[in-house]
Amino acid sequence: MNKKIKQWLIRVEQKDKTLSKGKRQIKWLSILGVFFVLFLLSFFIGDKMGLGHQGVLQLDTLRHQEDSLKMDSPFELPVDSFEQLLNQQIHEDTHQKK
Repeated sequence: MNKKIKQWLIRVEQKDKTLSKGKRQIKWLSILGVFFVLFLLSFFIGDKMGLGHQGVLQLDTLRHQEDSLKMDSPFELPVDSFEQLLNQQIHEDTHQKK
């Protein structure tokens, strides 16, 4: 299979080299143009098919779960609830003194 693909690519490249420079540019610009139009259409067609909202919500919940499991550094341990309450109280006390 790999051999067939290599041979096909060699043949396509040889045919491409036989074209003049202008024709090659037109060919590649048209190919890229078609891909760009398909890319733009995917936004409009995808919205009409109703694929947008459910997938986005699921993706957001997955990201939120990932973020809650992530730590800033590998040596950081989860904070105890007592430590969180203590830090909150200290933080509130400093603001009340000001």
